[in-house]
Amino acid sequence: MEVFAMHNKIDNSKNSLSNEKPIFKYVVWALYDDAESSYQKAIKKYFDNEFIVYSIGINDPSKIKFKESENYKYKQIDLSLLNFNLINQLKQLEKPDIILASPPCESWSGADCGGKMFSKITTSSEKVEDDTSIWKVRNKKYYDEYNKTAHPVKRRLFLQKEVGRILGISTIGATIHIIQTFKPKIWIIENTATSKTWDFQKHHWNFYENFYENKTYYSSYDIDFSLKPTIFKSNIKLDLLTNRDKGNNDHMARGNYSKRSSIPSELIKDIINQIKLKLNKKSK
Repeated sequence: MEVFAMHNKIDNSKNSLSNEKPIFKYVVWALYDDAESSYQKAIKKYFDNEFIVYSIGINDPSKIKFKESENYKYKQIDLSLLNFNLINQLKQLEKPDIILASPPCESWSGADCGGKMFSKITTSSEKVEDDTSIWKVRNKKYYDEYNKTAHPVKRRLFLQKEVGRILGISTIGATIHIIQTFKPKIWIIENTATSKTWDFQKHHWNFYENFYENKTYYSSYDIDFSLKPTIFKSNIKLDLLTNRDKGNNDHMARGNYSKRSSIPSELIKDIINQIKLKLNKKSK
């Protein structure tokens, strides 16, 4: 049996009966993994019994699509800065060795053209009213005027966009806060390559040193997915596929948000294999 990991999770009852060496497992926190549970599914499919995976999100446990077990658990926690008890709730779990985070991306997308709320960010080496960056966020008046001439299918409700903006800011902020608080051996943040979250992390949170922006395409791993240029920002360098296979354009055009935000299992497999190599080198 290949034993991977050096962690505090030990099945004492089984080991006492079989006299086998304790099996240690790394603990994974899969943040926002409560819709399609892409991380949990891929780890169970390719690395079953090698990790303890906590899928964490806001959805009711009854809506989660996998059966909980000793190695796969679901915790309903509001992963946003609006949850003032966030860190205390997470402290009740086993400390993570690995954090895989896919925070909501819709509010950061530039694909909504004139309907997007985050217009742009301007930066300067000089302070402007005690700040070095200015975010331009579109207000209600903008949407009132925009909707007068926009095609019916492109009209946007200000309230809906405002809620999305707050959600985007509070979840990426919470993600960074969680990483900085729990200091996992390896962390990864996933979002589309064109997302404005990367600028926000750098210029608003000053979160840009000692990391790699590992770019890939979903269709490189599964042609049933669209091209979807994506960055897996991490404290380790990942050698991901970058071939621009055409893929399935209907993947993004059809289906609900949950389906559109799923991640190819072969891509997650590649990432986890590279994480294993990195951690094994560190443990030697």
